Amino acid sequence: MLLRSAPPEHMPKMPRGWGWQIKLGCLAALVALYGGFMWHVAHQKIRPIMERVDIPVAVVAAPIPPAPPSPPIAMQPAPPLAVTAPPVLPGSVEHRP
Repeated sequence: MLLRSAPPEHMPKMPRGWGWQIKLGCLAALVALYGGFMWHVAHQKIRPIMERVDIPVAVVAAPIPPAPPSPPIAMQPAPPLAVTAPPVLPGSVEHRP
């Protein structure tokens, strides 16, 4: 087989302007096939029989022993009030010139 960059002269030519119609026809055929298949699947009379199956399994685990009590938290005393300076607020009455 020879590789050519142009088709041979005796190859039949497709009429101009039919490309979009052929593509549209192929798309319509695919949509019709898919729609027919989906309709068939949705409307088939044979339905799967669903049964309840009980499988005996022990679901409850052994009880977990309680955790040991946490140690008490040692609280530090608050600093004395004389050590901390009062906050300076802008626009307060005491600091106006």
